[in-house]
Amino acid sequence: MVLILGIGLFGLWLLGGNEISITNKNSATPPNTQTPQEILDLLVKALEKNDLTAAVEYFVPENREMESEALTKLHNANILGELIKDLKSVKDGRNINSNHYRFEVFDSSGQNIADIDLIKNEKGIWKIVSL
Repeated sequence: MVLILGIGLFGLWLLGGNEISITNKNSATPPNTQTPQEILDLLVKALEKNDLTAAVEYFVPENREMESEALTKLHNANILGELIKDLKSVKDGRNINSNHYRFEVFDSSGQNIADIDLIKNEKGIWKIVSL
């Protein structure tokens, strides 16, 4: 039995090498994402792919269901593209404090039409509170 176990471990070592790495390919928010702009960009990419499930992962957990319903309504009404266009035009935001960030969304005339608030969760990852 020890011989069989030894051969098996040797085979695993030979085939696997010295290093084992585990990655989560289904993670909506990469662990190295640290800026609100990156979160906004990732949200836009998910929306462009019509991946509403991935898009809602960028929101705080308590607002995901509400945002999922809102995004689904926009998708079904074929106006999700307008939201994507508006989100792509957002470039600058400002820190409210160390854990709160705000982007302002302006229309073509320069009027503020919406605010996008983000907060940093306990793991240090930015999440969208509201659009």
